[in-house]
Amino acid sequence: MGGKTSRRKGHTFERFVATALRVCFPDAARGIQYRDPKACDVEGTPFRIECKNHEKLSYNDVHAAIEQATENGVEFGDKRPPIAITKTSHKKPLVHMRLETLITIVERLFYAPPELADVIPIVREKK
Repeated sequence: MGGKTSRRKGHTFERFVATALRVCFPDAARGIQYRDPKACDVEGTPFRIECKNHEKLSYNDVHAAIEQATENGVEFGDKRPPIAITKTSHKKPLVHMRLETLITIVERLFYAPPELADVIPIVREKK
């Protein structure tokens, strides 16, 4: 696949991810890196998101995407947890993150202090 076609495919996937995430994060939008080099692929979320859409993906590709999100975050002082959202041909998208990111999310959702009850009401409903 040529450069322009591949780039267009990536941008389309980034828009798809942003649209899907608007259910949880209404401000989710594709990051426009040529306007803001600090932007990640999808902005408006509590995560530093790197999107990859390829015919085939290896574990090394996924790991490289997480590393890219991490390194860019460090470079630009962005402390959001890095995640990669990937898709291969004819398959549903997957979300990849480091174990410490998952642990942080679970701690914040399920072990939040009472003063966060208004911020995360679903936690209080489940208990």
